[in-house]
Amino acid sequence: MKQHNLYLMCGAPGSGKSHWLAQQGEIYIISRDEIRFMLVKEDEKYFSKEKEVFKTFVKYIQEAIDSDETPEDIYCDATHITKASRDKLLNALDLTNVKNVTVIVLRPALEDTLDRNENRRGTRSYVPRSVIRRMYYQFERPEEDEDRIFDTRYVEVPKSWEKFG
Repeated sequence: MKQHNLYLMCGAPGSGKSHWLAQQGEIYIISRDEIRFMLVKEDEKYFSKEKEVFKTFVKYIQEAIDSDETPEDIYCDATHITKASRDKLLNALDLTNVKNVTVIVLRPALEDTLDRNENRRGTRSYVPRSVIRRMYYQFERPEEDEDRIFDTRYVEVPKSWEKFG
């Protein structure tokens, strides 16, 4: 069975995770937001189906891990800002076919994050400022003692990313 590298994106909404992934070229991405937008109707609240969103996110990641057809590198696009959130995902997965787990952290200044969020296209991708503030301050730096986290990579977010959607 093929062994995979699992990459967990880590950062508050608006920090540039999806934008950074889009700049990486042809990579295999499983996006929690894309799953959310598939399941949540336009008139429903953003977090109205969070249990189903998480369950589907885990299912898609596990299917990718278990497939020899999936590229070696699998990127999981979600906030993963606390140890508990990273553990929740990793504990839900069978990591037998994973050789490495890396957390990719994007942590620009809060004001830059809020500005980016204001410039997002479409009301469905906008996250309330209060949610971003709360999540920004909940951030927990990945530590070496976290089970199954083998590496952490920090990405500098340039000011030029100020207006992306």
